Amino acid sequence: HLFTEKAAPAGGKKKKKGGAFQTISSAHRESLNKLMINLHSTSPHFIRCLIPNEHKQPGEIDAHLVLNQLQCNGVLEGIRICRKGFPNRLAFQEFRQRYSILAPSTVPVGFM
Repeated sequence: HLFTEKAAPAGGKKKKKGGAFQTISSAHRESLNKLMINLHSTSPHFIRCLIPNEHKQPGEIDAHLVLNQLQCNGVLEGIRICRKGFPNRLAFQEFRQRYSILAPSTVPVGFM
């Protein structure tokens, strides 16, 4: 198997891999694992990916670029609506009960 440790050589000492550097692949895997741990510790409704900068450099954030993406994706408007107290997610049954008076024939009786 690829990820099991090999038996110790005849001298009794384990052979170590040389170098203390981290490959791009292992750095990406570690970053992805941290993200997945973070996501599993919450209950997100959706995930929005943003490009932090146009130079593809870690640790660099272009605030104007990020703000523009949040505005274009409607994220900031959704936050404003929630802050004003309007419901942002309703179960369909609750939605139908609340708004069926506006267009009663739109959703047939017995549907869901």
